[in-house]
Amino acid sequence: MSWILVPIGALLGYLLGSIPVGLWVTRLYGVDIRTVGSGRTGGTNAWRAAGLKAAIPTIVGDAIKGAAAVVLVRSLGAGLFPGTDVNTMALAAALAGGAAIWGHNWPLFAGFNGGAGGITAAATVMAISPLAGGVVWITGALLIWWSRMASVGTFSVGAVSLASLLLFAIAGKAPWPYVLFGLMALIGIFTALRRNRQQLKDGKERIITLW
Repeated sequence: MSWILVPIGALLGYLLGSIPVGLWVTRLYGVDIRTVGSGRTGGTNAWRAAGLKAAIPTIVGDAIKGAAAVVLVRSLGAGLFPGTDVNTMALAAALAGGAAIWGHNWPLFAGFNGGAGGITAAATVMAISPLAGGVVWITGALLIWWSRMASVGTFSVGAVSLASLLLFAIAGKAPWPYVLFGLMALIGIFTALRRNRQQLKDGKERIITLW
């Protein structure tokens, strides 16, 4: 019966990911984030919509919901199905994390209009595999610093999550099901940022500013 943890993980992840933190936070300041900038509900657009005071809780909330999905499904597995094998537990965690990203990007509770999944994916990969997460965070931070574009860092989160988890799986440092999380992160982010891909090609992508 431990296999049931897999669909539970996917459902739990999607529902947690669907919590529209940015939408709710900016509403406290009288702004509908979906009418500002990119129209997404993530931290970068929360900054544009209502400033740092809205961006910080949005970023923290978006990070927590992805990592929480992984932690919760692991706790459920240990509590309800203590004999669950490593690969089944890893698959449930991977699906929970990947579904959280997809829930964030296409949230059930906000008309399927969400964010891009960068911070959710970055926090979730850290919960899944701290080693891979460290690589993702360092790479993303360096690319944002170099390019001054949030989308470049977000793209790198998806690509580096998949690449690092694949390499660690090959090296025997991570279970193979974790690679599924990397694939879901990459698909979710690249799909959500399709407009940004074109803007980068056209040289029209927004630059991060502090004001």
